[in-house]
Amino acid sequence: MANRVLQPLTKPFDVRLELPGSKSFSNRALVCAALSGSVCTVSNLSPADDTALMLNVLADLGWQVRRANPLAKEVSLTPPRNPPAHSVTVYTGPAGTVTRFAAALLTVVPGQFTLDGNERMRERPMGELIAALRSLKAQITEKATQGCVPLEIEGASLRGGKCALRGDVSSQFLSALLMVAPTRGGGVEVEIEGDLVSKPYADITLEVMKAFGVPDGAIERDGYRRFHIHEANYRPTHYACPPDGTAASYFWGAAAVSGGTCVIDGLSRGGVQGDVRFVDLLEQMGCDVLEFPNGLGVKGAPLRAVEADLAGLPDCAQTLAVVCAFAQGTSHLTGLSTLRVKETDRIAALQSELKKLGVETRAGGDWLEVDGRGPFADASGSNPASIATYDDHRMAMSFAIAGLRMPVRIENPECVSKSFPTFWEYWARLERNA
Repeated sequence: MANRVLQPLTKPFDVRLELPGSKSFSNRALVCAALSGSVCTVSNLSPADDTALMLNVLADLGWQVRRANPLAKEVSLTPPRNPPAHSVTVYTGPAGTVTRFAAALLTVVPGQFTLDGNERMRERPMGELIAALRSLKAQITEKATQGCVPLEIEGASLRGGKCALRGDVSSQFLSALLMVAPTRGGGVEVEIEGDLVSKPYADITLEVMKAFGVPDGAIERDGYRRFHIHEANYRPTHYACPPDGTAASYFWGAAAVSGGTCVIDGLSRGGVQGDVRFVDLLEQMGCDVLEFPNGLGVKGAPLRAVEADLAGLPDCAQTLAVVCAFAQGTSHLTGLSTLRVKETDRIAALQSELKKLGVETRAGGDWLEVDGRGPFADASGSNPASIATYDDHRMAMSFAIAGLRMPVRIENPECVSKSFPTFWEYWARLERNA
């Protein structure tokens, strides 16, 4: 796909959208299905590239993956009859979540495995998870850089017991451990050192585990400091994934900066997805939040700056930073330490691209300040600013919001396929409903 040029809307839009299934729920559901060892179905499956890679992991392990057609939202999973007869290479590309989940999954299924990813994934940190798995007797060997893929993994080598995990690197490590924990004799106890980042994702993990049969009584926890998952059986399940709350943030952000209205079906403030809290931040900035029996929406308004701790919703940081560019005053965003080690250094990328929009920023290791252009600022007559996306889906989708107020050219727009392949089709509906 060529670069995508976006032009400002001439009037506000009013839309109600039904978004695809959540990537976070989808990938966890596929892992839990694999751990059930039984036939399962997952519906409203995310169309994301990352979810396709998670399905590939199951296929590599011998699972039969059936869909009515390649685009079907429901998938049927049938377990292999026998463990793989030879060493299997499992490739997870650029998908951090899939790589971390697969690392734990491969330690509890029989076989010999090599786990690998693309060049960027080979740089992303895995050391804390590897150390925790090894403390539970998993046999893992790094083949190149310490603490990174590629890894050689001895299947079914993990044992029950206790392990410790730093909380400040990635909650994906904890989620990976929690999901495999019920399958081990005696269960697994995880002690979190320091404060856990992205806490809502741990809650999502536990919710999906329960949906696949892990009883409440098998889950013992002390807030986000200690988790003791007792031995339990996953069961065959038909699981329906909820809409993607992170994907919703782009459309809520679009309403915020344009004065439009956007309602997302199937989401509520009471849901477990942490990124739904994005509407609370927009409300602080001056927007109206619209709550319906089966939907949650935002009505835009002139925006004011905000102070926000995004440790619990880091995937919304880029979205909020772009929204803040059109607010009055200086916004201060904190809790961003994990952004430095994502698909790109997202803080540095935000600073570079916001500068092209005439927005001044300042940053540290885990914070970003954004000097807003003001709620009525635009540049409708200027040449499009060319926005680099760094092969990062969230950069492309976040800066689309700026295109509602000023001309922008999104480079490599197809990178959205990592989490939301149909994003641009949905985005076009905003233009048609203006």
